[in-house]
Amino acid sequence: MALDLEKIKEKLLEKREQILKSLANANNTDLNEKSGVEDAADTVTSEISRETLYRLSQSERETLALIDLALRKIENGTYGICEECGAVIGEKRLEAIPWVRLCIDCSQNEEIVKSFAMKSEEESIYNIIPPTLTEEEENKYMQE
Repeated sequence: MALDLEKIKEKLLEKREQILKSLANANNTDLNEKSGVEDAADTVTSEISRETLYRLSQSERETLALIDLALRKIENGTYGICEECGAVIGEKRLEAIPWVRLCIDCSQNEEIVKSFAMKSEEESIYNIIPPTLTEEEENKYMQE
C-alpha cells in the first residue's frame, strides 16, 4: 500500500492549525496576565507559567517548522526520504509522526550523538569547578 499523500498533507495542515491556535491562545493568556493586578505570589506563579509556556511554544515552533518542511517535501516529491541516509522512511513512522525527517536508524544515531554531546558538556562544567579539599588537605596547604 502506497502512502496517501493527500491524507498526510491533511494531517500536517490540521496539526499546523492546532499549533497556530495554541500559540495565539498562549499570547492572549500572556497579555491578560500582564494587565491584571498581582501580588508577589501571583507574580512568581505567572513567571513560572510564562516560562513553561515559553518552553511549550518553543517546542511547538520547532514542530511547526518541521511541518512546513514536510509540506514542501510533499510538493517537491522528496517526502518520506531520510535526510541523513536517503533511505525510505517506514509508513508506520510517517503515519505516527508525519513531519519526521529521519528513518528510525538515523534518528536513533542522532539521539546517541546528542546524548554524548550533553554528557561531555556536563563533564566540562564539572571540570571547571575545583575539587573540594578535605580539612586535612586544607591544613596541609595552609602550612606550606
